[in-house]
Amino acid sequence: MEKNRIAWIDLLKLTGIIAIFCGHLHSGDGTERLYNFVFLYHVPLFFFVSGLFADRLESLTFSEAFLKKCKQLLLPYSFLVILSMIVIVLTTPKDFITYLKYLKQFIWGIRNQMPASSLWFFSCLFVMSIFFDLLRRLLKRRSFLAAASFILYLLSCTVFPHNPSVQPSWFFNIDSACHYMIYYALGYSLSSFLKKEVICRKKWQKLLVMASAVLLACYLVMVYTDEDFLGHLFFALPFADYLYPIVRAMLIISFHIILARSLADSIPSFARMGQETLWLCGNEMIVKKILLAAAGTVNLQITITDALSAVLYAVIMTLFILKVLLPVEKKCYAKYTEYITISQKQQ
Repeated sequence: MEKNRIAWIDLLKLTGIIAIFCGHLHSGDGTERLYNFVFLYHVPLFFFVSGLFADRLESLTFSEAFLKKCKQLLLPYSFLVILSMIVIVLTTPKDFITYLKYLKQFIWGIRNQMPASSLWFFSCLFVMSIFFDLLRRLLKRRSFLAAASFILYLLSCTVFPHNPSVQPSWFFNIDSACHYMIYYALGYSLSSFLKKEVICRKKWQKLLVMASAVLLACYLVMVYTDEDFLGHLFFALPFADYLYPIVRAMLIISFHIILARSLADSIPSFARMGQETLWLCGNEMIVKKILLAAAGTVNLQITITDALSAVLYAVIMTLFILKVLLPVEKKCYAKYTEYITISQKQQ
């Protein structure tokens, strides 16, 4: 494992990206439960994980932090937009004006309004991380940051002309960044605690972890089967419509954290796969187009009929990206960044 990487977090990200792929394979009644379940937590999970590393900007000036995020997020975003446009042109016969429309949608970067919709995460995370870093410099205390992020979440649910979780509409997902920043803030607030190496040596500690995992697993099963008793209790409280989605997402994420911590050392190869989640996310549309085209050449039809077939196909997509696409893309991306660097120096 690479230096400074935390294996269980990489594994957590891998489970998250597979959940995202599953959520985008919705094909009717057979996958309805899985679709509804993963959409309760997979987006919050990635913003929560990103918040765990927000402290890496603390030693930088704001301009340095801004440039760092440009290199981490906007540069690969622009590269993946170019790749996506090439694949779209090759697989989707349209007129030139339509292709220009697609390009404009990529420039605006709004979720659900781009032909490669998963790329919204890059623009949204960029806006969120920059805005959050600015707030951190102003508010200083982590509790104030969490409170400010929760207020932004409430405003996005009640004051914004649209609900960003359903109908995102603002340039570069500024509205979605306001809506989901609460998870980024929670990750930041819990980062010192969660990133510590925890070794349960005493029997009571092991029993506590096991009991927590069992209780959370039972809760997940009830949520998955639409028997969310905790939700029924919660909705008797004021503001439950706004508060419970956060509680529910964090409980599901907590189970995934316990699972990832328990398994990361046993399956290090899976954790290594999780290091590439940004690239996995950015290649979702590309891999779908390629696999559909490959199946079509031999008269095969890819059909997702139930939750198990969705999970299996999501795993196939993940492996195809990691083993086939990424080795080539990384070489091209190195040339791309080298070209941009040379162009900047010449200017």
